[in-house]
Order: sequence, then C-alpha cells, then structure tokens
Amino acid sequence: MDRYGEMQAFLQVVDHGGFSEAAKPLGLSPSAVSKLISRLEDRLGARLLQRTTRRVSLTAEGRVYADQVREILADIDAVEASVGGAEAEPRGTLRVNVAHGFGMTQVVPLLPDFLARYPKIDVQITFADQVVDLVAEGEDVGIRTGALRDETLIARKLGEHRRIICAAPGYLEKYGTPKTPEDLAQHNCLLFDGPEGLNEWPFRKPDGSIERTAIRGNFRSSNGDAIFRMLLAGVGLCYAADFGIRQAIEEGRLVPVLTEHTADILRPIHVVYPARKHLAAKVRAFADYLVECYTLNPPWKM
Repeated sequence: MDRYGEMQAFLQVVDHGGFSEAAKPLGLSPSAVSKLISRLEDRLGARLLQRTTRRVSLTAEGRVYADQVREILADIDAVEASVGGAEAEPRGTLRVNVAHGFGMTQVVPLLPDFLARYPKIDVQITFADQVVDLVAEGEDVGIRTGALRDETLIARKLGEHRRIICAAPGYLEKYGTPKTPEDLAQHNCLLFDGPEGLNEWPFRKPDGSIERTAIRGNFRSSNGDAIFRMLLAGVGLCYAADFGIRQAIEEGRLVPVLTEHTADILRPIHVVYPARKHLAAKVRAFADYLVECYTLNPPWKM
C-alpha cells in the first residue's frame, strides 16, 4: 500500500479507536493494519499512536499528523471531484458538530433523507453546547446558533430563531403565572452557563427600549438538554429557543409566558466550515442540503 493508503489507514484507526474496527472498512486484517501503521511510524521516525491492550490513543505527534492528513485527504477528494465535474458523487466521512438541542431536534431528523440522497457519505455527528474549534477538533462542518465569533470560517445563513419564556403547566399551577417582568423575582428560573448572556432576559419597555433583567434560580447547567428536562419537570421558568420547544408547546407540555413583555430578538443560525482552497464535495453537499431544508420554511418557526 502506498503513502496515500497509509494515511487512510491511519485515519481509520484514529476515527474507529482501534485496529480491528479500522480493518473492516479497509478490507484488511487487524494485523495488516497494525503493520501499515508501524511502517508509517518507521518512515516518519515518530510514534503516532499509544497502544495498550484496551485502546489506541494519539500521541502529541500523532494528533498533529492526524489534523494535517485529514486536510490533505479532504483536498485530494475535492480536487478529484472538481476534475470529475459537477457529476462527481460526494463521498467520505463527514464530521458535523452542533449544539445538542438544535442537533437533536433539527439536524438528526434530516439525516435519513440526506444519507439516502448521498449513499457514499458517512456522517459522524458530535454534540457540544460550547463552541469548539472545528479545525483543532477535526470537524468538517459546524452549525452555530447566535452570533458568530470566528471570522476565519465560511458561513452560510440558514435562518433565524427567537427565544421564548415558558414553563410547564405543573409549575404554573403550583407557583402562579408571572404577569410582569418584576414578578420574576418571586419565581425560580433555569440558568444556562453560556457565552450569550442568556441569564439576563430582555424585556421591552413602554418607550420601546430594551431592558435586561437578571434572573435567579436553583439549577444551572452548560447542557441545553439538561435544562430542557428540568423545564419539562416543572422545576422553573426558562428562556428557551423556539426550535427546541415548539413541539412541547404544541402538545401542551409547555406554556409561553410574558409574551407581551419579552423583546422579540432574532438570532441567526449558520452552517460554517473552515475556509479551504478546494471545498470537499461532501461539505458542499451537506451545506446545500441544509440551506434547501431550512431557508424557505424553517421547521421550527412558530
């Protein structure tokens, strides 16, 4: 096997976490894959993987090599696709990073149709409520809700979302429904540990200006799913994204409150990916698919 094959084998081991799992898609035996990696390390004069009886992990040199090789192979795929023309079929592993709430409610439901449309693409999705560095983490595509903070990424707008103050019916029955923003001082509110100031809820004053009210509560988390579960359980009020609560509101499991006071602030949603001279066909296909699904009629719009 040539150097290109060695690089492919190395990334398969990295992505699958072992030689046995990597051997299947390569059509090789685990021992053959192990020999390929050993030959690669001998040629480079560096150890790329730490091997134990239970797992395989990257060394510092291996992490650097993996990041660079992933870029090289993506560029090779893009070049071949461009030479092959517009009819070249997107292929390869597509790594997608997205926040848990948006990912589970808006992205995962679209994947069966996407995979049926592009059978040679394998999707690997990771969830992180905190923004991650796509390049450092080896991700191909990210989906970001809210303001973008990395200007080095290519961004395509998918739509906009808004946040709504809501609570479970059980909470409102027990503690009452707040009528004014000042009433929140008597209520328990769920706190989100994030970068967007989501613990200061925006209300519109009679003169049209916006005033932000700091809220308090006995539960906070950096994980949106944990907060959503506590919201449904009736623990407190929440300033929640419409894409995560639309179904629960329609089913009567959540009730919007203070709607006449809450400032209607639209926040953008983008698909983002690292800038490359040659964009991989799989990345372009996924971004185009999301634009197709979201921009004309966002499924979360209430």
